[in-house]
Amino acid sequence: MGGILNIQAKTTRERLLLTALKCFGHRDYDSVSTREIVDLAGVNISAISYHFNGKQGLYLATAEYLAENIRNQMKPLLDEIQNRLLDAGKDECLQMTKQLIQALVHNLLLGKLSADAVGLIFREQDHPTQAFDFLYEKFMLPMQQTYAMLIGRITDSDPESQHIKLLTHSLVGQVVIYQMGRETILRRLGKKQFSREDVQQIAELVTAASLKAVN
Repeated sequence: MGGILNIQAKTTRERLLLTALKCFGHRDYDSVSTREIVDLAGVNISAISYHFNGKQGLYLATAEYLAENIRNQMKPLLDEIQNRLLDAGKDECLQMTKQLIQALVHNLLLGKLSADAVGLIFREQDHPTQAFDFLYEKFMLPMQQTYAMLIGRITDSDPESQHIKLLTHSLVGQVVIYQMGRETILRRLGKKQFSREDVQQIAELVTAASLKAVN
């Protein structure tokens, strides 16, 4: 499993959330036991009931914790784009789109929770539960909406039209595939993990393809 379990200095609640993310991020809900989580977190079994009212509550809180973490990392840029969009011309929108793509690539591939987050996110995509609501509302929707507003401005189209929503999803997919298909491309490259230089090259390739698609 990926490495985020540097939790000695965390509160009991956050230690449980980080440990749960590590577990749920690599195996499905039913195969993870509460005993495993508390043993890895180094806390008493009663802590799950105290903080989360059981395993299901912990799972939902883990999804919310992940969503809030990603949102907080992306929020400054999303807010800046929202503030600039009203008066931005096409060239500025193209530049902001480039910034957004670069930030998303780096967050998805190098973010502090990315190694353990991807499994939970993609599992929720395949079989959505209440946890997907947190993921969607807190970071997927704001990201998609900001992307769509930029693309709408660049193409002089309604950002709420089906065409722009589908185009936006296609562009986001160019980023996501590098996480979803990480093992495939790493084996093709003969590497164990992406370096920062690799991620920067990915960001530049995705940016070029995305801007060509909308410009």
